[in-house]
Amino acid sequence: MISYLAKRLFLLVLIVLSVFISPSFVNALPAQLQTDITTNNTEIIELTPRQRQMIQAVNQGRNREIGKILDESQHRKLMKLVRGGNSLNQAIDQLKLTDETSDLVKTIVELYDLKMEALTSRL
Repeated sequence: MISYLAKRLFLLVLIVLSVFISPSFVNALPAQLQTDITTNNTEIIELTPRQRQMIQAVNQGRNREIGKILDESQHRKLMKLVRGGNSLNQAIDQLKLTDETSDLVKTIVELYDLKMEALTSRL
């Protein structure tokens, strides 16, 4: 009986320690601030107004480049899909684009993702 309780207590202690020690666990609570950015390892970074501006500039540049490639109706549909909750990649896949246009848009997205990664690595 005592060994059973000791095993249970040991297991409970391990679970509690692993939750507090391991930084890779995802927080199940919703984000409190919209000004935070979540990186690939689910670490939340507090941003200064200058850093937010830099990230916004990268996003605006990406959107401008994509807007140059798509016609007006495709661009409106893309924006509607993104605002509807789809990620940018999901929205691009849902648009009926030619292979050449789709590849060009995906290349632009990858380029700006690399720019964003370089920017956030400096934060």
